[in-house]
Amino acid sequence: MKKLLSWGGVGLLTTALLDPLLYAMLEQPIPWGRDLLMAIGGAGCLYLLVRLRNSF
Repeated sequence: MKKLLSWGGVGLLTTALLDPLLYAMLEQPIPWGRDLLMAIGGAGCLYLLVRLRNSF
């Protein structure tokens, strides 16, 4: 579970930050809703990882 939360948090936050750059380079409209949901999901994973760190 710890590894899943770590990968989820880091992967989702990294994708949420780099995705707008990729869309800007391709000159396409940026899907802000999807990026916002990925950032919230990544922050949630990291929050759970910190919150439950003693139970793993």
